[in-house]
Amino acid sequence: MLLRQDEARFSLIPTLRTTLGIKGHRPVVGNLDCHDYLYLCGALELVSGRLTTGLVERPTKSQRHRAAKYRYLQEAFARHLRAIARAYPAERHGRVVIVVDKAAWHKGALVKQVLADHPHLELYPLPSYSPKL
Repeated sequence: MLLRQDEARFSLIPTLRTTLGIKGHRPVVGNLDCHDYLYLCGALELVSGRLTTGLVERPTKSQRHRAAKYRYLQEAFARHLRAIARAYPAERHGRVVIVVDKAAWHKGALVKQVLADHPHLELYPLPSYSPKL
């Protein structure tokens, strides 16, 4: 089984749009002044097009300073690998190769532990600086 995995970041900064209002009165348009992001992990099976996805829970501002940089992304990637292992169990899929980029959170003790728990999962990193792959 061959999967291609990546993450995406969506900005939660709102955009202003036109609105309806009463002639002669200026409408009040709300603007949420946040600069947060929503991260999503996804793995696409390249033959059938089956998609395995998961939202990344970002720590709150009070928790962020305690967490190491990218730690929450590594934890989310480990959860995503577990979801892939559930979607593609070893009994039915002897080997699942997941093509990943060289993001910092694709390595580390958490990821190694998940791969040790699910030996049928195998990460295949793309070469550095290969945006067309």
